[in-house]
Amino acid sequence: MIRTSFIRHLRPVHAALALLCCTAVAIPLLTNLTAEAGSGVVEAEPGFVAPERPIDRMLSGTALGSHRISPARTAFTAQPAPPEAIRPRMVQPDRLPLAIPDAAPDMRSVQLSLAAAQPPRPASTPAPSPAPERTAAVQDDPDTGIWMPAPRRKPRSPLRSVSISETALPTLSDPDPAVATLPEIIAVPVPVVATRPAIPSAGVSPRIALIITAAGLHAATTERAIEGLPEGVTLAFAPIGTQTAPLAEAAIKDGHTVLVEIPMEPINQSRDPGEPLTLRVSNSGTANIARLDKALSRFPGASGISSYLGARFSRSEQAASPVVKEIASRGLFLFENQPNSQSRLGPLARSHNAAYASGSLVIDSDQDQTRIADRLAMLERQARRDGVAIGVASAYRESITAIERWVVAAEKRGIVFVPVTKIETAG
Repeated sequence: MIRTSFIRHLRPVHAALALLCCTAVAIPLLTNLTAEAGSGVVEAEPGFVAPERPIDRMLSGTALGSHRISPARTAFTAQPAPPEAIRPRMVQPDRLPLAIPDAAPDMRSVQLSLAAAQPPRPASTPAPSPAPERTAAVQDDPDTGIWMPAPRRKPRSPLRSVSISETALPTLSDPDPAVATLPEIIAVPVPVVATRPAIPSAGVSPRIALIITAAGLHAATTERAIEGLPEGVTLAFAPIGTQTAPLAEAAIKDGHTVLVEIPMEPINQSRDPGEPLTLRVSNSGTANIARLDKALSRFPGASGISSYLGARFSRSEQAASPVVKEIASRGLFLFENQPNSQSRLGPLARSHNAAYASGSLVIDSDQDQTRIADRLAMLERQARRDGVAIGVASAYRESITAIERWVVAAEKRGIVFVPVTKIETAG
């Protein structure tokens, strides 16, 4: 009952799979049983390398091809050796004889001859007739007998006769050595230095007033500014130090206009110069005028004053009015450096009829050659636009170096440098 139920529930798919598996196992077994003893072993025929080319074997009909090995040839028997004609072998070339170096020539047989290139012929032999012209390059070779003309020699110019005359130097017979003739000393004329052009008071050329402040504090830089800058450049000297007065006198002799830099009280107390000559709001008018007079006494040839700081002092009309009045009474020039919008120095100068000018374009606020050059170019553009421009720089080495280079090129472009006292911007 169990087997019948199993066959009954067997599906056709399962039966097909079982049939395929049995077939796959039975076919190889039946094939091996029908084969002879020792069958089933297939041995490949050993191959060898033949000296013939494949094309030769194909033409002669002996080329190897694929064929099935019959069972009769599957016995483990020794294969016959290939014929000697087609057995591969390695052919070695004959050993080359050892290389023997050439024997050294016998130097005893070498002879040098200074005779002509063509050996002389015997006297009994008649002279040969001239041979036709040939295109060779050498003479007859005694070994080969080939005739070749002699090489063409480069003609040499005859040597010129040179006569050497000897003349004895005269001896000094005069006992007095001072009488002997000495070489004449020629005085080299001193080159004439081109003078600077005169400063025009007015004109159509663009004018620039350049003021160098803090002059005299560094002697070497101030001397360079005096010698290297045009006369139209104004120098403002600080009333401190021991070298400022002599340097100011040298600047005046060189033609520069000199101002006295008067310190004034600033708003920022950290920037207060703290000098005894500082003009302060808390001081009386008499005290400030006394300090001004003491500062001006150090520079007798000064043409005016220049403010230094002074944001607090310039705002106080009560403190600044006596000072501006004193400046106007002495006929001095008043230059306000970097004024602010609340400064009263300009209106006071106009009311007291004092010459006044202000400058707001600072050239060297940053000690960089490129930026200084840009500010100088801006100053030149302003002068060409308005006809006049005022610039301020400090007596620093970098500033003087940049200004020297720019001044030379600006003068060639038609710029005229004038003192600041020639320009008035009252109010």
